[in-house]
Amino acid sequence: MPRKPRAISESNIYHVVIRGADRQQMFEEKNDYDKYLDILSYYKKECQFEIYAYCLMSNHVHLLIHTSNTPLATVFRRINTRYAVWFNMKYDRTGFLQQGRYYSEPVNDERYLLTVVRYIHQNPYKTGIEAFPGESYPWSSIYSYLSGNSALVDIGLINNLIGGSKAFTTFHRETEEADCLDIHKLTKRLPDDVAKELIIKETGCHTITDFQSLPLLEKKKHLALLHEQGISIRQLNRLTGTSKGIIQRTLTEGMPHNSKPQP
Repeated sequence: MPRKPRAISESNIYHVVIRGADRQQMFEEKNDYDKYLDILSYYKKECQFEIYAYCLMSNHVHLLIHTSNTPLATVFRRINTRYAVWFNMKYDRTGFLQQGRYYSEPVNDERYLLTVVRYIHQNPYKTGIEAFPGESYPWSSIYSYLSGNSALVDIGLINNLIGGSKAFTTFHRETEEADCLDIHKLTKRLPDDVAKELIIKETGCHTITDFQSLPLLEKKKHLALLHEQGISIRQLNRLTGTSKGIIQRTLTEGMPHNSKPQP
């Protein structure tokens, strides 16, 4: 079956998601994140595109870019290839790093543009890595806006639309069920046996029963990261015995300062 053609943006603005092949990590340590941003900066100049927002998560990347001089496919072929070659050489591995083609959606109006900016910046918060957007996660463009200074991110358009730093902070504390490109919606459901192995691997427990026996606060430290790795809320509920309500609140409210997982 032929691939469905990509939707074209009238504004040349796109929300792009790149994910690791087979849910593997795209970033193992700080230097990997730094390298990706260096490559992004290089091709921003080379291909003449603008970046309005980004967030680098452990196994996927969100980018909001405006490109009118270089086709989107060319931009991400260059970025993905260069980073994959560097990553494979560093870790002495072979094969694909990214999962097939990148995903993209057009952004054609100002309201949705702001929705996507907030959605991208709220990724670490919604997965429980930080207690509120902009609190501590370093691999996001939100700090370019909060500081008012960035060589990589083009902050002028979004700042003008939102109305300054105070309005920007208030806007990012709001929540909305936005129908943006979602890494979990793009990922097929994991088989239960694979999900169980992932729970054991990520939590350090010897069995699922061990995880079920953990205190609730200890469970919460792991739930957001397990969900990020592709385990659905329904699976987490069924396999770990944790109620859906607790899982959903953990994913949407973030973790306390002294118990959130480290990036």
